[in-house]
Amino acid sequence: MKKIFGTIAAFSGVGVAAMFNAAHADQAQIDALQNAVLELKQEMSKEKSKAYFKKGKGLSIESTDGKYSFQMKGRIMYDLTYITNSDQINSASNTQTFGSEFRRLRFSIKANVGDGWGVAFQPDFAETISDNSNTSGKGVDVKDAFISKKIKGIGTFKFGNAKSAGGMWENTSSNSLLFMERPMYNEVANLAHRMGVHYDTGGAFGNPFHLALSLTWGDEGAWRQEQENAGAAAQDNDYNISVAAHYTQKLGKKNQVMVGGSFTHETFVGGDLVSRKFEARAQGVHTLGDKVIDSDLVDISSYSYGGPQFAYTDGPLFIAGEYYYMKATRDDDITLNINFGDAKFHGGSLFAHYFVTGGANVKISDKKGKIGGVKCKAKFGCTALKVMYEKIDATHSEATIAKSTAGHIAHFGINHYFNSNVRLMIDGAKGFYRNGLTAAGVEARHSAEYNPFSLQTRLHLKF
Repeated sequence: MKKIFGTIAAFSGVGVAAMFNAAHADQAQIDALQNAVLELKQEMSKEKSKAYFKKGKGLSIESTDGKYSFQMKGRIMYDLTYITNSDQINSASNTQTFGSEFRRLRFSIKANVGDGWGVAFQPDFAETISDNSNTSGKGVDVKDAFISKKIKGIGTFKFGNAKSAGGMWENTSSNSLLFMERPMYNEVANLAHRMGVHYDTGGAFGNPFHLALSLTWGDEGAWRQEQENAGAAAQDNDYNISVAAHYTQKLGKKNQVMVGGSFTHETFVGGDLVSRKFEARAQGVHTLGDKVIDSDLVDISSYSYGGPQFAYTDGPLFIAGEYYYMKATRDDDITLNINFGDAKFHGGSLFAHYFVTGGANVKISDKKGKIGGVKCKAKFGCTALKVMYEKIDATHSEATIAKSTAGHIAHFGINHYFNSNVRLMIDGAKGFYRNGLTAAGVEARHSAEYNPFSLQTRLHLKF
């Protein structure tokens, strides 16, 4: 019996010990698992969300190490336009004309693929009726399509189709323009997007200083965004060199000043009697396509344009100014035995924008040398009044037929920012135009001045 009880006791002791050891092992595993969870939580707390939506920056997906990212954003602009006396501009128009269009309908994709390499693609689905022939649009237009390489301490290089270095208004994104359209001289001398190699400091050498360089080729841009070839012979750009430099200084929490300038030189090859079109829409009204400058110059061997600009913001007040000078160097026509003179045009603008409600202010991007947009955080939105005086002189005695015009334009309007991503723009303008002379010394189209009035409104949403 003692042996039996001894055996039972022995087995019981072993069982208890085993149970104790098992319980101890389970507790160790639980403790280890809890520690692993705690460490994971700590690591996750150090990282922000890598899939997020940011105001004005669209939808972004980013790897935890920040080396890889994907971003999608867009802009939609719907315009309504009314213009009077358009028959003086375009004989095919009615005396009073109303129109509407999607001015821009863009979606952009950007991706970083590691080691500073990236890619961007931005198509525009808005059909622009006023481009090319004034009768039909071109459908989808690709604005950005490039490969980029960012080098720390040096800047960013872009290879492909991108916006070239230009003036202040040309350099500013349409998302941040304070009037619906850029000043008219930007269309006469419009570099816009071009194929080639582009460089931008992007704050690499200190944010106050910005430098952009472009070496491009091809037909896109120059005299207008979609540079047309007029004349019987084909004409191709040889090369284009453009540079823009800006210096921005903060004078206080909401005070900034920017000064800068840009210069572009283009040469191209072509035969005799090849002409280059230059044009600008009345008051910058894009919807109707009525142009006060619509002419050709023949035998151009090269052309240059550029000028200085400044901007200043002081709380709710923003003011800016820009001057542009354009020169087309022309060859003599051997066939017709004509000695052509160089064509010289110029234009400029003075601008003011003031917030009367909302307490917002216009940002100046010191990294990009341009207007950086408006951030409105007021509950009922932010409202601003704006005015601009613009002058353009594109008269030339040897401009062929159509219109070679000088004009003064007074712009005024209201912007209401519902938030940082949605705004309503109302623009009014009164133009005072007078035509230039043809080669025969006869007034080109109209013997009298013509003074159209335009009223436009835009609902603009970006994401």
